[in-house]
Amino acid sequence: MSIPLRVLFVEDMEEDAFLMVRELKRGGFEPAWERVDDEQALLAALQAQPWDIVISDYSMPMFSGVEALKLVKAHNDQTPFIIVSGVIGEQTAVEVMKAGAQDYFLKSAIGRLPHAVDRELRDAQARRKQRASAQALREMQARFNAFMNAAPMPTWIKDAQLRYSYVNPAQSAFYGMTPGDMDGLTDLELMSSGAAAASQENDRKVLDEKCELHTQETVFDHNHNARILDVVRFPISGEGKGDMVAGLAIDVTEREQSRRDLELAIQRQQLLSSRVIEVQERERQHLARGLHDDVGQSLTALKINLETIKKMGSLEGPSLQNGIDIVTAVLAQVRSLSLDLRPPQLDNLGLIAALRSYVEQKSKLANVNGWFESSGHDEQLHHDIENTAFRIVQEAVTNILRHARCQNIWVKIDRQHDQVYLSIRDDGKGFDIERARSNAISGTSFGLLNMEERAVLVGGSMDITSAPGAGTEIVMHLPVAPIVRRI
Repeated sequence: MSIPLRVLFVEDMEEDAFLMVRELKRGGFEPAWERVDDEQALLAALQAQPWDIVISDYSMPMFSGVEALKLVKAHNDQTPFIIVSGVIGEQTAVEVMKAGAQDYFLKSAIGRLPHAVDRELRDAQARRKQRASAQALREMQARFNAFMNAAPMPTWIKDAQLRYSYVNPAQSAFYGMTPGDMDGLTDLELMSSGAAAASQENDRKVLDEKCELHTQETVFDHNHNARILDVVRFPISGEGKGDMVAGLAIDVTEREQSRRDLELAIQRQQLLSSRVIEVQERERQHLARGLHDDVGQSLTALKINLETIKKMGSLEGPSLQNGIDIVTAVLAQVRSLSLDLRPPQLDNLGLIAALRSYVEQKSKLANVNGWFESSGHDEQLHHDIENTAFRIVQEAVTNILRHARCQNIWVKIDRQHDQVYLSIRDDGKGFDIERARSNAISGTSFGLLNMEERAVLVGGSMDITSAPGAGTEIVMHLPVAPIVRRI
């Protein structure tokens, strides 16, 4: 079966073109051909269709093989080009080959044309495949580089000696460097000794066992901030450079901190729930005991006295005076119980006046400066909110005077729309908040917990800021009316 061949002849002698066509047919080709002999005709032919091969005479009256070669290569440098000539010297042959011609031969040796064409077609196909592979590789590398440069997670490759041979910008930026700066470095030059040893141990495990490895590691970034990283390592082939280990990391610092905060909040919520129930039960027991042991017994005694007066039919005698004394005692007992439920200052003076009076009185007795400020309180608050605010200030001021060793106490209350802002601040010695919260959770200290408990019970919240030697500020946000929360 003949092989189809699109061949373009650059030849001024039509007879020579016919001879070459005949030789190609003898060699097993079926040529579809065209002959041109000047620049314009050559350009037109190149634009008209693609050609499998161009065969050109070296010397023509109006044109030359070297000029034809330049035009063909400019149009498509992958098109095979063969020079034929009646007479061509060795030096000339070398020059045309350097210019890009694939082969040359004399017209007197026209019989080797089919073999030369067959070889050049195979070589051209091989060059096209090689070029396509190289282009595909460049595109793949470009996509890889674009992906890795844009990837937000740190990614790297280390050689068998655990030196960095590739890092993406996210990895180098983690250490405040450029990718080029990290080339050839080891973890010992980037991390603390403990973190570097752990990292290299994990790398070795991946290389030795040829397995994927997931770990969570704490590493300091270039700002000396501890970051928690989820790291995935896996082995890769180094293409003649030995086995290598690749890895990528995801920064989970915020997620882990949120998880720990949630666990702490759950612990505090559980403790708070138990404390709320405990306080409720204690208050109920206190009221029940007061009503039963004090009020109940007094009323029983009063009943007996009244029955005695009834039998005697006379209001004279000790029973009447005893009854009056019992009523007086009952009134005092009821008043005491009511004071436990709601401070009388709130009813007598109002919240603002009661707080101002309390802060001034306590600070004066403790020989410290007490400062009170209020704003936005044109309307009276719900009695539960007033009671909560007063009790919180009581608790906070008591704790400050007992532990803070301060010179000044500032109390500020401000109403803004449907929120009440309450701040209690001192310039004392301060304390470790985390340690105080741990003590509250373990049940050894309830000062902070009691205040937070009161705020939460009415739907509010508490924030605290303190550090050793820097004083303390407690900020409460309370609703203007209680919000029932399920605990």
